[in-house]
Order: sequence, then C-alpha cells, then structure tokens
Amino acid sequence: MDNEKEMTGRDNQSELFKRYHAALRVRVGDAKYVSWFKDLGLEDYSEDCVTLSTGSEAKRDMLDHRFFPVLEETWRKEVGPFQKMRLTVLKSKLSEHAARINAQEDQRAAAVEATPLAKARQKDGKEAPTFEGLATALDPRRTFEAFAVHASNRIAWAAAQEALSEGRARELIYFYGPSGVGKTHLLQSIAHAWSQDQSRGEAGYVTYNNLSNACVSAVWSNSTAALHKALLSFGFLGFDDIHFLNGKNRTQEELLIVIDAALDSGKQVVIAGELPPAKLAEAGLNQRLADRLAGGICAPIHPGDETLRLAVLQKRVEQSPAACRISDEALAYIARTFTQSTRETIGALNQLLLMYGSEEIVVDLDEAKSVLKSRLDDRRRAATIDDAIAAGAEAFGLKLEDMTGRSQPQRIVRARHAVVWCAREVLKESFPRIGKALKRDHTTVMSSYRRAQALIERDKAFQDGVKRIREALEG
Repeated sequence: MDNEKEMTGRDNQSELFKRYHAALRVRVGDAKYVSWFKDLGLEDYSEDCVTLSTGSEAKRDMLDHRFFPVLEETWRKEVGPFQKMRLTVLKSKLSEHAARINAQEDQRAAAVEATPLAKARQKDGKEAPTFEGLATALDPRRTFEAFAVHASNRIAWAAAQEALSEGRARELIYFYGPSGVGKTHLLQSIAHAWSQDQSRGEAGYVTYNNLSNACVSAVWSNSTAALHKALLSFGFLGFDDIHFLNGKNRTQEELLIVIDAALDSGKQVVIAGELPPAKLAEAGLNQRLADRLAGGICAPIHPGDETLRLAVLQKRVEQSPAACRISDEALAYIARTFTQSTRETIGALNQLLLMYGSEEIVVDLDEAKSVLKSRLDDRRRAATIDDAIAAGAEAFGLKLEDMTGRSQPQRIVRARHAVVWCAREVLKESFPRIGKALKRDHTTVMSSYRRAQALIERDKAFQDGVKRIREALEG
C-alpha cells in the first residue's frame, strides 16, 4: 500500500511538472522555451523550497538573472505555494532508472534519520564514504575587495574581520538576513582571506545540501566519525543556508557536534541563514542549535538602499575585464530600478556586460534602458499605491513609516506630495484610495496633489524625486 501511495505521489508530481513546463512554454514562447527552459528538471519540491536544475552554468545564470520571476509566478499559479525557489546545475543527467533509484535512497535516508542506530547496525560492514566533495569551490569574485560596505551590513563586515583576527578565543559567528543581501559573498570572502595564510589550515565552505547529503551517507554507512574528521580537517568552516536544515534532525545533531568540537580546538566557524536566532526554532530547527547560534556573534545584514546597490555595481565594473565602459547614468539607473535584491541588480549589469563586454564603447543611459527593457517586461507586475509609497521613501531618503506617520517636517511633506502626484497620474488611483494608503482623508490628498503640481513646475529636486518614483512604478 505504501509503495502504491509513493508511486501515485511520484506520478502526480510528474504530471504537475509537465503542466508547469507547458505553462512556461506558453508564457515565454517556443524560441525562448527551447533555448532556456526545455531541459529544466525538478530536483526537490516541498512547500518550503522548490529546487530546479538546468544543464549548464550559463543557463542557470540566465534563468536566475532574467527569468526567475517567471519561474516563480508560473509555479505558484500551476503547482502551488512555496517559500523559496533555488536553481542548480545538474552536472550529469540521470536516466529515469537512476532518478528512481535516487528517490528510493532518499526514502531510506529518511528512515535512517528516524531510527539511526537500528539502520546503522543493518549496514555494518559497508565501505565508508570519503567525503572528498564535502566543501564547495569558492567563487573567485566573492572577495572582500568586491564587497561594498554600507550601514546595512557594517555589523556583519566587522564580524567577518573578527573571524580573521589572531590571538583571541574563536567565537561562533552567525550572519542572517533575507536572500540576496550578501551573506554568501561575505562567507566566501572570509574563506578566501583565510586561505591566504596556510598556517591557519584550509578553509571549507559547505552548502546546506552538501552537508545534508554527507550526513545521510555517514549515518547510512555507520561512519559519522569519518564525517566529523573530514569537517574538522578544516581550520575555517563556513556553513551556508542553515535555515534549509529544518526538519533534518540528525543532520542538525551532527552539525552541533562539529561546531562544538571545532571551537574547542581553536577553529573558526561561521554560519549564514535567513532567519534571526529567535526565529530558527519556530521554523523547525533544533532548539539547541538555535540557542548555540544565539550565544555567538549574531550579525544581521539588511537589504541595502540605492547607495549600496550603486557601490556594488561600481565595484563589479572595476573588477570586470570587459572592454566597454558603463556610464555613471546607466549604473545609477540600474541601482534605482532593479531593487528586488542585490543579486537582481548585479544580474542587470551582467546583461549589459554580456551585450557589450567585447566592444570598446560607452554604454549610456538610453542604451542601458533599451537592453534591459525585456528584463523589466519579464518581471513586471501591476504597481500599487504601496509601491509608490515605498519608492517615494527611497527617492527622498526617508523611512517607510515616515510616509504614513503624523510627522510634518517639510522634507517628509514634499515626499508625500510626490507620492500623491504619481499615484494619481501614473497609477490613476482615486483620491480616497490614495488617502487610505497614506492614512489621510481625501481632501488632504487633493490639496497635496495641487501642491505637487506647483512644485513640479519650479523645483528641480522635487522633479528628480517624482522622476525616480515614476521609474520605479513604470519600470
């Protein structure tokens, strides 16, 4: 009966994925589908995370940078809700038979997590794995020199420098913040810097997926001691995306053992995840592991503003071997337009470099807008008054709560005037709806609109603020 349920579940998942592919083909057209989507595979699916695979790094980068919103929106529409989507490169395409075998191995591994001692006894005598591929190769671009320091990440930057200090007791360091703010970059930067001094020992950067797979192999073959030895051979250990270990109880237990042993022997451990320590247990992580992280150096990384995004772009351009030069106006446009994450901002720049990297030209603002138009079209959704308020706060250098609060300083009032004008002229919203969003009555909003019209005629700074809000709403 259980096998029948398993087969039925697998068949259902296969049908859903076929429907997903069909919907993607309709949405992007035959040409784009064949070029970028046809070999898309489903590696893992749960309500927490969807992991898709493609056949090459180039395809993964293009899907990530240009089509990621399409992938997400189509999945939610055709399959169902999820928290996060990941794209990986499938190094070797498995046959249908091999894929079926892998599914069976996953099922057995889950049983090991539930009853490790009993399963280990059943596997006595099996050759232990070597764990040679446990650590992932570092991205040469993710160094301290390429990291832009800003108020949003300054605490994490200081913690990263602390990880490299000598003559002090090693503390567990935990970077946390939403996707795309630079956690992986900072984690790998430490590993790069650590590796420059061979007397410290090797640096090991370990993804959550590699750790989980290695732990399953170790438990299945009764060789957890070998796993511990492999991990503790590194002088620096960086574990990424810790939040994805929710529900993997045995993996968390083994990680705790390694953390304590590494710190006791003077090694440095740095971990990155999306959630603050207080939220990890709520998300399904071991309470002891959450407490252990809370007891170390906790360094938040917040989403950056336009200033940070521009600094990131400038550093990328400085390090790029491209023959072209991207104008300051074009970089500023990317920084204020592609705001979903720093990763998206970099993706837009990469698209320009892909187009003009071999040409000795200056890419101006108009050229950048032309090239990136399709990227904006792919991700565009109907803008709302809330989007206008958020864009107004960023354009005028304010906090979001300033826009709807009761404070009346001139700079805040002017920002509200600009938001009202854009909501009325760009979004075609009614005064009562604008007033409700800004927590004002409609007569106040009407007066604000009239003042905005007067300011647009004579005030250059106000015009620039309105222009930025319009660009955010119109793409």
